[in-house]
Amino acid sequence: MAKEKFELVFMGGGAMLNAITNRLRRAPVTPREEVGAAMHSLGRTFEERRAVLERPEQAAAGEELAAISSALCAAAPSREAVDAHLDAFERLVTGAEELPEAVGRLREAVAAWLD
Repeated sequence: MAKEKFELVFMGGGAMLNAITNRLRRAPVTPREEVGAAMHSLGRTFEERRAVLERPEQAAAGEELAAISSALCAAAPSREAVDAHLDAFERLVTGAEELPEAVGRLREAVAAWLD
């Protein structure tokens, strides 16, 4: 590969990484982005705190988290379906620190987005 082509590819890759980094670091702007950020935060918090839950609750909560994500990614998300999954998830994780707060943030973001 010629030196010039290598430099061009290298600079293009750097520019793409810079754009991705800036996109990931900026605050959410739209209600939909707020929901995505809150869902990401809930998933990360669940993974950090899942060890305090019993095994059956871990599995059930993981399934509910996947159901929440699926409901949010539907072509026309249903607020009732999302709320039902959030209620079930919240009942399963009440004993874990920070998870009820993360559920509350997601619930508020969903309300702002779908209302």
